[in-house]
Order: sequence, then structure tokens, then C-alpha cells
Amino acid sequence: MKNAQNKKSFEELSSVNWFIVWGCALVTLSINTSFYDPFNTPKLIVLFLISAWLTGHLLKSFISYKSDLKQKITPAFILVLLFLVSLLISALLTDVNLTAFIGETQRRNGFLAYFSLSIILLSAYQFINFKYSLRIFKVSILTGFILSLYGLIQVSGNDFLEWNNPYNSMISTLGNPNFASAMLAIISSICSFSLFLKNINRRYKYTACIVILTSLFAILKSESRQGLVTYTFAIIFFITIYSLRIKIRFYWTIVLTSLLVGTISILGMLQIGPLSGYLYKESVSIRGYYWRAGLEMLINKPLTGVGVDRYGAYFKEFREVGYPLKYGFDITSTNAHNVIIQLFSTSGVFVGIFYIILLLYTFYKGLYLVQKTTGENLTITLALLSAWIGFQAQSFISIDNIGLSVWGWLLTGTILGLERDEELRNKIIQSRTFSENHTNKIKVNVFQPLVSFFCIIVVSYFSYFLIQSETATLKSRALTNVTAPQNAPFLYNEAFKVLDNPYADPYYKFIVSTFLYDMGFQDQAKKTLNKLLISDQRNLDYLRAIAYYQKIDGNVNDEIKTRNEISKYDKYNAANYLELFKLFQSQGAISNASEIKSKILSFAPSSIQAKEVIRLSENYG
Repeated sequence: MKNAQNKKSFEELSSVNWFIVWGCALVTLSINTSFYDPFNTPKLIVLFLISAWLTGHLLKSFISYKSDLKQKITPAFILVLLFLVSLLISALLTDVNLTAFIGETQRRNGFLAYFSLSIILLSAYQFINFKYSLRIFKVSILTGFILSLYGLIQVSGNDFLEWNNPYNSMISTLGNPNFASAMLAIISSICSFSLFLKNINRRYKYTACIVILTSLFAILKSESRQGLVTYTFAIIFFITIYSLRIKIRFYWTIVLTSLLVGTISILGMLQIGPLSGYLYKESVSIRGYYWRAGLEMLINKPLTGVGVDRYGAYFKEFREVGYPLKYGFDITSTNAHNVIIQLFSTSGVFVGIFYIILLLYTFYKGLYLVQKTTGENLTITLALLSAWIGFQAQSFISIDNIGLSVWGWLLTGTILGLERDEELRNKIIQSRTFSENHTNKIKVNVFQPLVSFFCIIVVSYFSYFLIQSETATLKSRALTNVTAPQNAPFLYNEAFKVLDNPYADPYYKFIVSTFLYDMGFQDQAKKTLNKLLISDQRNLDYLRAIAYYQKIDGNVNDEIKTRNEISKYDKYNAANYLELFKLFQSQGAISNASEIKSKILSFAPSSIQAKEVIRLSENYG
């Protein structure tokens, strides 16, 4: 009877492991062309559903494990909990709560995303052992085959889906060449390491070889250095640590060569050294502006940051003057393009510190595990740790894209989990029931489905509203055509599916309001915009739209107030100051106009706006 029960326990564990790994793959592969954001929101919804089901398994494992508290409350668990509690506090204190929880438009890096990623991490930590870790390699190979094949189709110009894509055509299912190349690089590194594993059969290894070749070709065609950096760091780390670990002949030569190549590569990315012509891109320099703006946000609000995923709302206030002068006054960024700086700047010092400690703890435990293991387990450990290093390398210059970051959190949980005591893990796996002192004799295997189904219902309810806002916003855009007034009533109906949606992205409500304005519903559009501005008074999109409407209506005094408000949050925008100059000049407010002129000339003397304000001053005089 006991053997049968244990067999059932291990069968269930096997299915949970498949669910974890394939769930991560499904997050990466998810797209929906009927959504306004066809990449990020579908991935977020799938991530919600996967983590909702795993929540039941985690709680069941935690409650049913009959042991003392020290064995349950591990350092990994404490670090994740502290990270989430700190992030939750920052989210609750964020000025726009909806953005704090579901994330910025086309980013979706809110609290709920990180909570779901943490569930993935803890599930991998709790359930994946060396035997089941091979499934990460197998699923990575199959996922890489799909991603690289689709990337090649895009590169060849035969994409069967029509994307509104301003980037290089190689975006795969990630929506951006940088994300796609980084994802393929991580997959390629895992595929490369799988070739050295004895327990991976030949069919998988042959497929892995195909994935490596096609992925590297797609990465080169994407013209994204991010993928090359990720793959290079993973391979160099593997070679270096493996050489040190087994002390092969001339291992110090290998180590020093690896370090030299890595250093030259980093310098090349910074436009220094012989590889600068191959590795440097302008996008590397622009990240310096993003990082410095993020650090200024942290200095300004060190405890809670400017708000979870609210980097974009504060960027223009904290950006350096060189950024608008070089790239344009209306160009902005909604992310620091560095995961650590993003977390520090938007969520505060505690979230950032706990995240860094979690990374350092993972790295330490990974190296400790490399030292402790031998044979096949050594290769598995070092392969996963090397892929994790590749992920962290790209996160230093990139955004926490859900389809990509889910693998980073999976690898983190797996590395920490493999380091745990195997005997302790077996006790967790085989424990099946609540304490015998429970009078109602409720079995744990009933508890898990109930909890999982409850979480699925809650997530599905929330996801329904996300889906509705995505589809209705896209339909509203398609119906907006000033030459087709017959579309107006249909647009009105679709628009209110967004406006009345309690969980719709505020930006979606804004753009839907502009659609309404264009199709003749000006009063409703203005009413919606004013309501949005009350909830987010520093939103420059709202303020610029209001100023535009005031200009059309001839409300000069109101427009002056609005543009002065814009200048508080966008102090280096010469285009806005030029409009203010014109308004003051039209009102005969010469001293005010002169003050605005001096301000433009102080930071943008060579700009088109400066030349225009000088011309207008001469004509007025």
C-alpha cells in the first residue's frame, strides 16, 4: 500500500515538473493577433494561469510536509517573500495602482507579473531535482526549434502574420529583435550544453544542433548584439568554470583566454578596442541616459521609488538635457533597460537590495553545487548556471520581458532547488496527508485541486477583463476612420467596452478617447480625458492631448496653464516652450515670452525651436 502511494506521489511529481517547464515555454510562445498588444498581454495571461495552478501544488507541499519550521522556511523562501512584500508595499503606494499591479503598456512588469514569476521560481525550487532537470533541456530544444524556425521565416520575408513592426523583421514571438535574439541565445546555450549530457538521447541532440545553427543565424540577421553577448557570456562561463573544476591540462590558459575574450567583448560594446566595430551599437550609448535617469529617480525617492513600473511617467523629469537634444524632445522611454536599476528606481531600495541578494545567493549556491557534484550532475549544474549567467548578462542592458524573464526565474529556482539536500526533498515529495490529528481526515490530494481551481477562477475572471480591453481597443482602432462616419456607432460601443472596464490599461482608455474625438464624440473624449488626468496628474500624454484640444477650442489661458504644467514634468522640451512663447506673445505678455525665449536658448540654442523663437521675436519687434 505504501509503495503504491509513493508511486502515485512520484507520478504526480513528474506531471508537475512537465507542467512547470512546458508552462514556461508556453509563456514564451504565446501571441494573440486579436489583441492591441499581441505579445506581452497574452504572455501575462498565460503566466497568470500557469502560476495559479502551481499555487495549489506549492501550498499542498508546504502544508503537508511534516517537519520543523526551519526546514520549511529556507533562505530562498525568505528572500523571495521579502522581495514580494517590499514590492507589494511599493505597489500599494504607487500613484496609479492599476499600472503598479498589471504594469506599463507593452511592458506588463507590474506586481502581479513578479508574483507569478516568483511562483514559478518556488515551484522549480520545490519540485525539480536532477532527474527532472533534464526536462528543461528537452523542452528548451523543442521551444528553440519553434522560435528559430519562426525567426527564419520572418527573416526570409515570408511571415504568415502581419505585424506592425518598426524593427528588424526577426522578432519571433517576443515582439522585438533584442528580446528575440536574447531568448534564442539562452536557448542555444542550453542546447549546446545538452550535447554533453549522456541522458539526452540522439534525437534531441540532433535537433539541438539544428537549433544552435538556425538560432545563431537568426541572431545575426536580427542585427541585435544582445543575443551575441548572451550566448558568448554563457559559453565563456561554462568553459572557464569547467576547466577550473576538473583541472584539465592548461586550464589556466583556458581561463585567462576566456577572461581576455570576455573583457575585450565588453570593451567593444562600450566602443573601446578592436571589437568595437562589431559589437558597438548606438543603443548601448542611449542606455546610459536611461540608467542615469533611473538612478536620479532612486535618489529622489529612495524608499519606494517613483512607483512600480512607472519609470515612463518620470523619465522626462529626470532625463539629462543631452537626451532630448540628441534624440528629440518628444522621444521617451518607459524602462531603464537594466533590470536592477529598473527595480531600484521604480520600487525602491528594499526591492532592489532583496533582488540583488537573491541573485548573489543563487550565484553562490550554483558555484557551491558545481563544486559538490560530479559526472552528469556536474554538467547539468554548470549548464543551468551558465545559461543563468547568460540571462543575467542580457538583463544588464535590457528590459524584463515576460517571455524571456520566465526562463531566468525558472533557472533561478532550479539552481537553488538542486542545491537542497536530496533526502529532505524526498521527504517533501512523499509526504501525502495532513497531520493525523485532523479530525475531518481531509486528504492533501483533495486540497491541491481545490486551491488550484480557485486560483484559476480568480485569474480567469481578471484575465477576462484584460482580454476584453485588448480586443475592444484593437477593434476601436480599426473602426476609426474619419472618411467612414458610418463606423461611429460601432466605434462608440467598442470604446465603452474599454472605458467601462475596471481593469483596462489607463493608456488604452486614453487612446480610445482620441478615437472618439476623431469620430465626432468630442465631449465624451474630453470628459474621459479629464477623468484620466485626475487619476494621473503628471501623465504627459494626457496633458498634451488636453493642450491640443484647448488650442483647437481657442482657450488660450487654459492652454497656458496646461503647458506650464507640462514644463514641470518635461523641463527640457523646447517644442512645448515654443508653444508657450507663441501663446504669451499672442496675449501681449512680453516679459513672459522673453523669459520662455531665454529658457529655450539656455539649453537648446542650436535647435529648430530656438531659431523659430528668435525669428518670431524679430518679427514681433
